[in-house]
Amino acid sequence: MNLEIINIGDELLIGQVVNTNASFLAQELNKVGVVVSKVTTIGDKAQDIETALDLALSNADSVLITGGLGPTKDDITKQVLANYFDTTLIEDNKTLEKIRHYFEQRNLPLTQTNRKQALLPQNADIIENNYGTAAAMCFKKDNKLVFSLPGVPFEMKEMMPEVIKRLQNHYKLSFIEHKTLLVSGIGESFLSDIIEQWEDSLPNFIRLAYLPNAGIIRLRLSAYGNDKNLITSALNEQINKLMPLIKDYFLSFEQSNPSQTLVQILNKIGKTLATAESCTGGNIAHQITLNAGASSVYQGSVVAYSNDIKQCVLGVKPETLSQFGAVSEQTAKEMVRGVMSLLQTDYAIATTGIAGPTGGTSDKPVGTVWICVCDNKGNDRVAKCFFPTNRANFIDRTTTEALLLLLNLLQQDTK
Repeated sequence: MNLEIINIGDELLIGQVVNTNASFLAQELNKVGVVVSKVTTIGDKAQDIETALDLALSNADSVLITGGLGPTKDDITKQVLANYFDTTLIEDNKTLEKIRHYFEQRNLPLTQTNRKQALLPQNADIIENNYGTAAAMCFKKDNKLVFSLPGVPFEMKEMMPEVIKRLQNHYKLSFIEHKTLLVSGIGESFLSDIIEQWEDSLPNFIRLAYLPNAGIIRLRLSAYGNDKNLITSALNEQINKLMPLIKDYFLSFEQSNPSQTLVQILNKIGKTLATAESCTGGNIAHQITLNAGASSVYQGSVVAYSNDIKQCVLGVKPETLSQFGAVSEQTAKEMVRGVMSLLQTDYAIATTGIAGPTGGTSDKPVGTVWICVCDNKGNDRVAKCFFPTNRANFIDRTTTEALLLLLNLLQQDTK
């Protein structure tokens, strides 16, 4: 069973709001075996909504719309859908009482504008909104279900279990299962060459996708079918065949970034971590602390952006800075040892580089970065990298490389 998503809102088209609804909906629908075949983003125009709905109903088994259900004049989705499904808007008493209660709880008056939220299409099946005033609607056309949900993310998310229940009751859903493997230390094309024969032999109900990012390639295997046990068994069998081919580059399963893997490993072995960041400006700390369990292993960070902080806080020697410069292997090594000593941890990461667009020299051009990781036994790993890109991408790539470098050291320590 396939479904198309239509996200409505001028704010999405001009980039004022990031369309997070589409990714959330696709993930939730995938979990229950619904294949999202297309995502369309359109503005608040009646003709565009009708055209998008025509196309979606001609191609998909079901349609899910978000946005345009607010009380203001620019929110036109409800009226457009009433016209499209040849019905009228009538005041729904149950919805009106919920709206009245919503404003009473907040000591606010129920205005005529807000009362209009209780005007709903007569032939729609109403889905209650427990967090706002815009009810969701479900229409049926040629035995296909069309859902219209609020565009406000937290309201829409609360309604999804009810949407999924209706989809499961109306359609015979298949099973979809994904397995994702993180690979690092090899380029996408080289990886493709290594696993080409294995990839060509995949059964037709299993698909492989390459998802490259800074320093990381995610290999996603997706299996589709009616027998859950069969597709799970087939996925595991293919992964067992793949692992010997990528063993030198494999990081972990299922994770979307190496910081999650790092936190998990440190928690497992009961070790702690600190970071000393210059050019990454705290981004490594940010990535680590996004993960549940980080508080058990991560002690803190020193953002040593200036040379004074490198010297006074981290203990980098003045002669090291004068002889080799802030962006050097020697400085990175002293930074990493300094923060590990300062915060009394088992492991540490340090970065120092030139993010640009200015500050480069002939021997240290913009994009140069030194990364050092170490443990409290005297082992370390040092890497000189060159990322000639914009500042944001430079920081992201340096962050990823630093995390991968520590993972490499951890794997060596835990063998």
